[in-house]
Amino acid sequence: MSTPATKTKTTARSLPHQVSPKLSLRPSPKELEAVLDEFGHKLVMKASDECRVLPHILHLIGKGGEHIVFEDLRFPNYVLKVDFIESLPVLYAQTKGGEEITKAITDIKHKADQHRGRIKGLQSYFLPGQVPIEMVFVKELPLSQKLVQAVLRDRNIEIPKKLAVPEKLPVLCTLQRKIELPKKENRIDVYSSYAELNRTISLDNYTEGHRLLASAKTIGPQTREAREKIIGNIYPSLKKICKLIQKDDNLRLAVQDYVKRAMKYSADTNEIIDMAGGGNVMFLRRETQIWQAFLMDALSPAELNFDLIRKSSLLIKHNQDIDIRTKANTLNVINYIRFANALAMISGISTRLEVPGMVDIPARLWHEGLMIEKYLDVYTPKKASNR
Repeated sequence: MSTPATKTKTTARSLPHQVSPKLSLRPSPKELEAVLDEFGHKLVMKASDECRVLPHILHLIGKGGEHIVFEDLRFPNYVLKVDFIESLPVLYAQTKGGEEITKAITDIKHKADQHRGRIKGLQSYFLPGQVPIEMVFVKELPLSQKLVQAVLRDRNIEIPKKLAVPEKLPVLCTLQRKIELPKKENRIDVYSSYAELNRTISLDNYTEGHRLLASAKTIGPQTREAREKIIGNIYPSLKKICKLIQKDDNLRLAVQDYVKRAMKYSADTNEIIDMAGGGNVMFLRRETQIWQAFLMDALSPAELNFDLIRKSSLLIKHNQDIDIRTKANTLNVINYIRFANALAMISGISTRLEVPGMVDIPARLWHEGLMIEKYLDVYTPKKASNR
């Protein structure tokens, strides 16, 4: 005989919420083996059991001039950026013995300490939240010889004849919270690129732009329309900003505020803010509908400073050779100065960066002296070059 059913109080279990994809400038994660096809090799990075921060398989999701960026699906709120360039001395020391290896590791640990101080310094010039918090440290990562060779080739760095790649290498890393960005209509990417390496910029337009933006004593027209045309010719990425600023006073005020803070930082520290690459500095409009600058990845290496302008101008003036690294660093600095002055001009403020050496030689000599032929195809827009 069956017993009657008793009434029991039931509790409904909560169902997992559906995860909706959010737009981000970061590409979707891919398996390392697939992504490294770009380098010409199919490779797999193995996990390191000794990793303190992310002890598991990493996905490569992006690469820039300084960093290679990884993420792991177990920690979806963070990205790990490996500073491959700053870590090269540790790699090169592997063939020189224990003393040189120890010195190289000590040096990058010192750079990690410096970076932590410099990022705090940059944050102090901007409003809370405009410069993301990040952790910089030295971490052992597993490597393979093919991986190292592929990265060296990708950056046009000569592969040493004697290359010893250990199973694990201490490298300079940054752990940063992944940034969720608003939709496209609510963000504006601000970047300069390198005017000297863009084939689509004529020497006349380059000269005109340099004369207008190289210092506080501008040489060129006085009307807004004429100046914006010149600025658009030397920095095509600013054409859109020029139009938007005329329609949106909130954006104009945000650009003014950013430029004043950026120039103050540079004047005090002698260093630049990295605006050469896309995604480093943006203007975001969130729920308040007020635009605000956001420096997602804007801290430049300390060696990119205003002293390079005087040094390089003297070398060019006296017809001396400039090594490719100094050229590349100077390109970053000279374009930052002109680009910052351009932002100040189009947003309607009189503040300018005035850096010794900028006007010591004509624009034409800057253009010739900083030319790096093998990078022309890299920094010339593909669509424009095919016209």
